[in-house]
Amino acid sequence: MTLESTNPVTAEFDELRRLAHHKFGIIVPANAESFLDSRLRAFMSQTGHESIPELLREARSDGREDLLINLVEHLSTNHSYFYREPAHFEFMASTLLPELEERLRRDRTKDIRIWSSAAAAGEEAYSIIMAMREYFGTHYQDLDAGVLATDIAKATLRRGAIGEYRAEAFRHMPMAWQQKYLEYLGDNTYRVVKQVRDDVMFRWLNLTEPLEMLRGRFHLILCRNVMIYFDDTTRENLVRNLSTMLAPGGYLFIGHTDNPDHARIYLDQIRPAIFRKKAS
Repeated sequence: MTLESTNPVTAEFDELRRLAHHKFGIIVPANAESFLDSRLRAFMSQTGHESIPELLREARSDGREDLLINLVEHLSTNHSYFYREPAHFEFMASTLLPELEERLRRDRTKDIRIWSSAAAAGEEAYSIIMAMREYFGTHYQDLDAGVLATDIAKATLRRGAIGEYRAEAFRHMPMAWQQKYLEYLGDNTYRVVKQVRDDVMFRWLNLTEPLEMLRGRFHLILCRNVMIYFDDTTRENLVRNLSTMLAPGGYLFIGHTDNPDHARIYLDQIRPAIFRKKAS
């Protein structure tokens, strides 16, 4: 028997890794014990748990999925900001939104369906609404447009619905957008204006589970910087499911750090981290 297998601390972290993978498909690196320990200690200082075994026992118990979700959220980097990966927003303005505008005119519809599938606290979803408002201008009010924002982290979703952020979250956002879509609350804190907040719907969703709750087809799905946490099988299943949720001609944006191999199986690659479903 190896020393590692008899180490109770290592066994606790192994159990945590199994839980994260079983419930959410998330891979926690086996060599990250010091990182996990610091994150867990900070988490336990908030929850009042005195030991990791006590925390894990309660997280595994019936009716405490909320605790496990919060625990996994603290283990994930979960770092986002507005206007992240500007190339995606430039592509929206130059290609995606003009195509979508023509499709709406051709099909005589006003419905725009966009899904931010790993939305964190809404930075991505709000940025998308701002981009559409900038492109369509006053005609935006004539559209039935909005963004569905989903995540497994319930506390983070609640923060997103409130729409208040520290100034550093906007450091990459165009200054004109900041002046138009933010209101200063004091203490280096800003709130997204109500007309933008009203166009984002926040919902809890585990991407590793079936997606039957989502109806219709999306013109754009964003699944950026989340697949790096999944194993290979989970990534392929997810990309396959996302591709079925796209409308013909719809786009999938992944993160520039995400492995694009599985997306290439089901979709056409247009640019780095940008894929398109064939228009039938």
